[in-house]
Amino acid sequence: MDNDHRGLDKELPQPVEFGLTLKRALHLFTMRTDEALRPIDLNLGLWSVLRELSRMPGASASELARASFHAPQTLGSLLHRLESLGLVVRTTGRGRIIENHLTEAGREVVKQANATVECIISEALSVFTKADRETFERLATSLVAALSRP
Repeated sequence: MDNDHRGLDKELPQPVEFGLTLKRALHLFTMRTDEALRPIDLNLGLWSVLRELSRMPGASASELARASFHAPQTLGSLLHRLESLGLVVRTTGRGRIIENHLTEAGREVVKQANATVECIISEALSVFTKADRETFERLATSLVAALSRP
């Protein structure tokens, strides 16, 4: 019997191919971002928490988890790592809620990381014209809205 690879040579439906293209783009973005942030002891996950904490000082872990697209358990590990790096302090705040704040070092690192990630995105988008970038952003925003519907 020959090596039967049923279905492997068949083309996938166009919507599936489109979804896989989005996934490949996200994967490549994650890899590039992780590589670029490694010299400052960050990765995409840690940066996303710092970024959201810079926008929401005093946020709880559950607020940060939602804003940075992490599961609560994952976020706890990320916060502990950021705290051990001296980038975040955690204090008792509203009731029993633990509030999270950037340290001065955290504010400096998030500025540096934001600039690094901005360069990665700008470089990737540089292959598009300004009009194409605007169209791409509009379509991506519409896709997010469509996927957000129940």
